Amino acid sequence: MSDQELGKKQVEGMEIDPFLEAYEWTTKSALSVVEGGENPDFICARTPGEIIGLELTKVMRRRDIARWERILDRKEEMAPYDMLMEVQARLEQKEGARRARYVARVPQTILVLQLVDGSLDVLQHLLDGMNDEFKDHGFAEVWLADYSGLEAYRDIQLFGLFSDKWWGYHLRPWPDRKPYG
Repeated sequence: MSDQELGKKQVEGMEIDPFLEAYEWTTKSALSVVEGGENPDFICARTPGEIIGLELTKVMRRRDIARWERILDRKEEMAPYDMLMEVQARLEQKEGARRARYVARVPQTILVLQLVDGSLDVLQHLLDGMNDEFKDHGFAEVWLADYSGLEAYRDIQLFGLFSDKWWGYHLRPWPDRKPYG
């Protein structure tokens, strides 16, 4: 494993805990990591003992585009329509990987689309009435996870894209603490 791949796995290891906490709060069902790896990123166990895969993937602009948009247009975040298109592109990309590689390892996988270059607040209104747009895949669940506040609050917010049971914004109260400690 290259240094870059090792670094990516370490970052994913740090980023999974806030998702697992938010997931348990939202679904009232705990996931615990059984093993890390690739294809999918993690193998987890649900409370009743069911094994399920968990794939994390970031939704963000290319670094060069983000840099120039910050400099020239003073855009600190990805535009909402661009973010929505990137969410759909990542879902399609990961569905291909799921069919090709994940099902050989685990029968079911949860996809977590990490928003790091924008927030759910700006995307949420675009998602109204789009329930049917996110059903053409084989994931057990698909979540948008707003990691944009993670550094400041050590917390994330979730929006369920799939299944219908979890569709929508699951706004948790922000922790009773100030940003940055």
